[in-house]
Amino acid sequence: MATISASLSSRVDARGKSEILLRFVGGRDFIIRIKSGIYVRPERWKDGAVVIPRLAGEEQRELKATKAQLEDLVSFLLDEFAGADKSVVSREWFADAVDKFHHPARIGKVDFFSLWDEFDRTKDVSVPRRKRFRVTREALRRFEVIRGRKLTVAGVTPEVLEEFRSFLGKEHELAARPEWRDIYKGMDRKSIPGERSKNTVIEYLAVLRTFFHWLRARKITDADPFARFKIGACVYGTPYYLTIEERDALYNADLSGDPRLSVQRDIFVFQCLVGCRVGDLMRFKKGDVVDGVLSYIPRKTKDGHPVVVRVPLTETAAEIVRRYSTLRGDKLLPFISSQKYDDALKDIFKAAGVMRVVTVLDPLTREQVKRPLNEIASSHLARRTFIGNLYKQVQDPSLIGSMTGHVEGSRAFARYRSIDDDIKADVVKLLEK
Repeated sequence: MATISASLSSRVDARGKSEILLRFVGGRDFIIRIKSGIYVRPERWKDGAVVIPRLAGEEQRELKATKAQLEDLVSFLLDEFAGADKSVVSREWFADAVDKFHHPARIGKVDFFSLWDEFDRTKDVSVPRRKRFRVTREALRRFEVIRGRKLTVAGVTPEVLEEFRSFLGKEHELAARPEWRDIYKGMDRKSIPGERSKNTVIEYLAVLRTFFHWLRARKITDADPFARFKIGACVYGTPYYLTIEERDALYNADLSGDPRLSVQRDIFVFQCLVGCRVGDLMRFKKGDVVDGVLSYIPRKTKDGHPVVVRVPLTETAAEIVRRYSTLRGDKLLPFISSQKYDDALKDIFKAAGVMRVVTVLDPLTREQVKRPLNEIASSHLARRTFIGNLYKQVQDPSLIGSMTGHVEGSRAFARYRSIDDDIKADVVKLLEK
């Protein structure tokens, strides 16, 4: 016969209360410890039960309610266990049952992936961010299958997060094993997971953390498994960017033999001159340029503290806008997809002879390696080029950030600027004045 006994956690929270812990025994080898989500002051707990004071008052009423809630929870868990498939009962199963007890109106919405899909639908994010949500979801689905236990919101603990981190780091090995081949059978070759860098693993975990922020904001759960789990910080190499001379070499290169590259080159140079993210670049409309100033709200900051970014157009940027002013429709520039844009950039750099070798950080080994610009060119290089060249002239992050959408004091801003030797030399000269 299954039994449940209670004890009190030694931890005391800010209210001076400790959580009541449950011990479920379903047999000699079937013992599970469960968090109840019910709290009481240590001085009002003795011998596995709530102590009710004789003196009537608010405390007595509160403790009677706590005792009744604990009794109801124990009865609920025993009833749930009696009707459950015993092969799926686990610590996570009990955590989910406790969640159902405390939130009965949500019993039909506790499915982890149904909640994730609602999260994906309701979050207003950029296209690349949306893609990250979806690849993280699929990784979690495969993790659930390989782990052999159903994921639940209540069941995601710091220990499960560590399991997921380990899975992300070794999934490329699992994908090659015969016993898991069916999981990856329906995926095209590009989608089958390769070896992930530590930064990529951190990004997946950060998305999962965002999901839990959303759950708590919606009052779907009070749990925060990340409170005792450290994701870690991404590591980036020294920022590299195009010099003004290299940018101009791209713009002046004769690409008339390939009109497709010529158009994408113009778009890239325009991005170098306004410093926007590629997600914003894709959405620019003709009406966003008024009196020679590009004005827009960055998609990344739209949900938080939206600010209007205003960037005066240089003569070259204005020239590019005029060149495509007869473009059919409302689009400012004839942008294609972000992936095709990045692919075209590599051909453009090679055709223009912009192939300077730079030092970058290998994402897998985190060791420095040398790569030519034409091999690593991407849309984000344009944003770095805008910031890097401006910072070299005016060391004012607030001024530059007002044109890039970075918030005041943003730590991310430091990744885009390079404190090079010229800047250091100018500062050192101040010692002689």
